[in-house]
Amino acid sequence: MNGFLILFYFLAALAVISATGVISLRHPVHCALSLVVTLIALAGLYVTLQADFLGIVQVLTYAGAILVLFIFIIMLLNLQDDELKERGYGAAAKALLAAVSLGLFLSLGYLVTRPHFPISALPEDFGSIHSLGKALFTSYVIPFELAGILLTVALIGAVLLAKRRLELK
Repeated sequence: MNGFLILFYFLAALAVISATGVISLRHPVHCALSLVVTLIALAGLYVTLQADFLGIVQVLTYAGAILVLFIFIIMLLNLQDDELKERGYGAAAKALLAAVSLGLFLSLGYLVTRPHFPISALPEDFGSIHSLGKALFTSYVIPFELAGILLTVALIGAVLLAKRRLELK
């Protein structure tokens, strides 16, 4: 095993563990910080797979800008401890969710490790900035613009929720 493979497995394990923290921690700020670790681990995975541009964009866009927006909204909402109490599911519902998650994980593992997994050759300019920009602003321009609109609407909604909460006090 070479160093890159060890680093890849370490970053993959770190990403899985911190992603589990995102969905299992109760305090929103702790969840956001766990999401930062997940996104930085993913950027490291991109770099080990020789997709340097994606790694840089991952850190700048998601771990930088989007997480700052998340933290801003969390602080703007100013949730109190009594509002963060877990409503909770019953033991049967938790067991069902665990069984479904395990089933999905095992089926994904089977699909990835089956012997006749088709592998096709990648184009020569795959992953370059030129091909990424061309695809983003031709084939995927509508989803790109919709994502920007969605983030703007989410920020406006958070501001309105915070304003209404301040007026109630």
